[in-house]
Amino acid sequence: MRDASVRLTLVSASPRRKELLAKLELEFDVAPSLAHEVWHAESPGELARVNAERKALASDFYGNHDRVLLGADTIIAMDEDVFGKPVGPDSARRMLQRLSHREHRVLTGLCLCGTDATGKLLVVTAFAESRVTFRPLTARDITTYLRSGEWRGKAGAYAVQGLAATFVANLSGDLDNVIGLPLTTLRGLLRQHFSHCTFR
Repeated sequence: MRDASVRLTLVSASPRRKELLAKLELEFDVAPSLAHEVWHAESPGELARVNAERKALASDFYGNHDRVLLGADTIIAMDEDVFGKPVGPDSARRMLQRLSHREHRVLTGLCLCGTDATGKLLVVTAFAESRVTFRPLTARDITTYLRSGEWRGKAGAYAVQGLAATFVANLSGDLDNVIGLPLTTLRGLLRQHFSHCTFR
């Protein structure tokens, strides 16, 4: 087994994921990739996992033996529907109305792409799931939240670490996953597959 000095690269533009990744106290950089997300898979978890992998494989650094790429994708699932990022305020309003007084699932797919201990390219994926229940939301709650603009660019049209924290009646699972990067799952993947790496 060989030791590898590599760069951990987050292929996401999300400031929330950057802040969460910093908690691992590993050296890393950020280089977002441009990947077209898909919206059909066997399950919501598989969908999040596939989109995370697409982001990593679309990186300009894919195949670079000096890097370990980290892709992530978060979606909301309820009943048979999957919610991504709203396209505008009307879309966000509909999402929040659907989530009101209901439990939904938050799934984040992860993909790590780098070189294994033998020098062979390795792609590993996983996903984490949390469950969130919203209290009943009034029309005023939703309108006030939409005016804040916090919903923009957020799966399910809300940010649990922000003003929408007051919407949550119950949360089961990893809060970091709901924010956008499940650190417990990520630590496990790094320990299992990239323990030979030193991140610089």
